Amino acid sequence: MGVHLKFNPLTITIMNNNQVINAFVCGKCGRSSNGNLRSVGDKLFNYYTCIAQRTAKGIIFNGTKYSVSTSKIQTWTLHALILNGFKCREVTNVPMGATDLTRF
Repeated sequence: MGVHLKFNPLTITIMNNNQVINAFVCGKCGRSSNGNLRSVGDKLFNYYTCIAQRTAKGIIFNGTKYSVSTSKIQTWTLHALILNGFKCREVTNVPMGATDLTRF
């Protein structure tokens, strides 16, 4: 099972994980060098799971625990959002591979 994300990889700058998170916070696109973390449109994906999503009502943050590395990404993302004044609504029990956090 895989999720195909529609974006042109040639138009996205390759960054480190913190730069990708900052790009998401600023509403920009970016992807990590290995492509596992990417900011595409209004969503931040770690592998194929959405971990943060920008909506008209604010940011939805996926607080579901998956792995140690994903937990680090989630912590960095939440800190960056809070430091930039965003209010986040946390959702949990999000299955791996979820692409839309508004359903939780």
